[in-house]
Amino acid sequence: MRRVVCLLGLLLLTGAAASAQGNTKVDVFAGYSYLHTGPGVSSAAFNANGGVGSVAFNFNSWGSFVAEVGGVHASHIGGADVDATAETFLFGPKVSLFRRSRLTPFAQVLFGFAHTNAAFNGTTGTNNGLAISGGAGLDWNLSHHLGIRLGQVDYLFNRVPTATSQVDWNNFRYSAGVVIRF
Repeated sequence: MRRVVCLLGLLLLTGAAASAQGNTKVDVFAGYSYLHTGPGVSSAAFNANGGVGSVAFNFNSWGSFVAEVGGVHASHIGGADVDATAETFLFGPKVSLFRRSRLTPFAQVLFGFAHTNAAFNGTTGTNNGLAISGGAGLDWNLSHHLGIRLGQVDYLFNRVPTATSQVDWNNFRYSAGVVIRF
């Protein structure tokens, strides 16, 4: 009986140690971002390209807190040449499934703000507003510390005030890149 208890205790300790080795504390993502955007007016819809980066602080094998920064640039809107940029600063929860397997699906909801800057026909406008993002993605885990984000698809809502009113931007964002885990 004593041997069985010792063996069970050893198995429990070994399992706990293996479980601790499987969970990383921080995931860092950096990648490309494509944005299709429209301010509620179909004729003003346009595409923008840029980058996105995030840091996820993992609480356990499925829950994280994410801080994300993204930026895109557009040079043509509605047939006109412009110099427009937008940056987002977002924070919120992320849920990941099967983190220790080859493929890790995840979903997240982030809240924060957006900063826009546009130059058109000699005039420049800068605004700050609300940003909310909800989406899901899939990571391919090459090793314990390295992965590829095959895709992250988000609905990104921005509410940007203007001189006379506010504009609600309904955006589709796709991102892909590299994930490094610590």
